[in-house]
Amino acid sequence: MTPRDPDLIAFFTDISIIEQLVRTLMERRLPPGLSMAGFGLINHMVRTGQETASPGALARALQVTRGAITGVLHKLTAEGLVTLEPDPKDGRGKKVRLTPEGLAAREAALAGMAPLVAEFEARMDLEAIRRAHPALRGVRKDLDRHRED
Repeated sequence: MTPRDPDLIAFFTDISIIEQLVRTLMERRLPPGLSMAGFGLINHMVRTGQETASPGALARALQVTRGAITGVLHKLTAEGLVTLEPDPKDGRGKKVRLTPEGLAAREAALAGMAPLVAEFEARMDLEAIRRAHPALRGVRKDLDRHRED
C-alpha cells in the first residue's frame, strides 16, 4: 500500500533526521560515564517526578526492550547514578532510585547542552516553533496511544 500523501512521509523523515542530529550533538556534551540512553532514563524520572520506578515501567516509557533497559541500568548502577532496590510490594521485583550523583549528572548534562540550546534559539524563529509544537505534540500523543507494547 502506497501512502496517499508523500508530505506525510517527508514529515516523518524530517523528524527522524532531527532526532539523529539532536542526539549526536547532545551526546558530545554528556558528562563522562553517561550515555544518551542513561540521560534519557534519568531525565524521564526527574521530569515525571518519579522517586522510584520499576525497570519494566521505564522500558515501556522509554520505548525500549527489557534487555535494553537492563543494560542501561547496569551502566548507571556501575557509575553510581542509580540504585536498584528490592520492590517492597513484590519481593521478586526491583525499583530504580536516582542517587544524588545521578541528579548531579543530569544537571551537568543540561549545563553542557545549554550552549547548544542558546545557539539554536538565536538562529531560529521561536514563534514558529511554538506554533508548530502543539501539532508535534498531537502526533506524539497519537503515536503513543497506538503503539504496540
